[in-house]
Amino acid sequence: MAQVRVFFATNRNYQAGNKLQAFGPRFNPDGVAALRFGYADFEAGAGGPKLTGVTVYAERKTATGIKGGSERFLEDLRRLMSGEKSDTLVFIHGFNVSFTGALEAGARLAQDVRVNGAPVNIVVFSWPSDGQAVPLMSYYSDREDARASGPALARTYLKLCDYLEELNQQAYCERRLHLLAHSMGCYVLRQGLQAALAKDPKALTRVFHEIMLAAPDEDDDAFETDTKLRLLPRLGRQVTVYFNPDDRALLVSDKTKSNPDRLGSDGPRLIDLIPKKIVLVDCRHVGGRGDPLARHSYYVRSPAMAADIGAVLNGAEPDAIGNREYVTTKRFWRLIQEL
Repeated sequence: MAQVRVFFATNRNYQAGNKLQAFGPRFNPDGVAALRFGYADFEAGAGGPKLTGVTVYAERKTATGIKGGSERFLEDLRRLMSGEKSDTLVFIHGFNVSFTGALEAGARLAQDVRVNGAPVNIVVFSWPSDGQAVPLMSYYSDREDARASGPALARTYLKLCDYLEELNQQAYCERRLHLLAHSMGCYVLRQGLQAALAKDPKALTRVFHEIMLAAPDEDDDAFETDTKLRLLPRLGRQVTVYFNPDDRALLVSDKTKSNPDRLGSDGPRLIDLIPKKIVLVDCRHVGGRGDPLARHSYYVRSPAMAADIGAVLNGAEPDAIGNREYVTTKRFWRLIQEL
């Protein structure tokens, strides 16, 4: 049976005695920006990936702080990318997702998405989402936890930038990094972007090739202001926003949580103000395949979405991707049908 390995970085609390649920629903006791690194192994099958083990990289205390985990994490990932000539997709999960749930979503992406015919490596950034469906209460708790997780995501990004800067030319793997954020994970991404800018106004380096926001639980004016996501395109070649007007989860977010209209429902508020690097894709015709009730988590379990994401990661131009039509009056692309 095929094996799938998913790497992770997390600011959750470590549960050393728990073999599979290695990290819990709270923050790392060393601080909201304190990170641990590791990987999870899955058996891949027709019924979905099955978690078989979680390995957490050991840390050691030094005079300049805690060392070891991030170095091993980055070096193991580089060797994997170099040896198998495979791209890596960094994934930030959304609201109401446990640690194992985040890893399983990453494993599904690894199973379904192909770049140049090969599977992608997956790195999950897992923040302490409750993973418990408590109406209203868990949403607000996760929203605050997402806000507080921004510095942890910024630290992960800056560690990556430092590592890449220190690599000698012979060590380059010549493969690409990509980024996918889902739902409230896009709000975590906003907070991480702002935390990186606060630490260093010149910190935004083009590390990623493709950036994708799936069902973003973000304000529809997020690309209009520097304090939200307007500067996000600086991190990559292109930003693709997948939205769904039939997304019931975001409708609830809009109507019951006093949020402004959501970017993941109808796209940006003012189309003329978005940066030219941004591509918009309407997913209403495929939103029910993987998530028939909420129509919110359609980025997984949908063959049409897997094919579209794979084409984007391959670097295909928007007008060269199959199963899309251009809606001229709206100035966005629309997925035509489920595959």
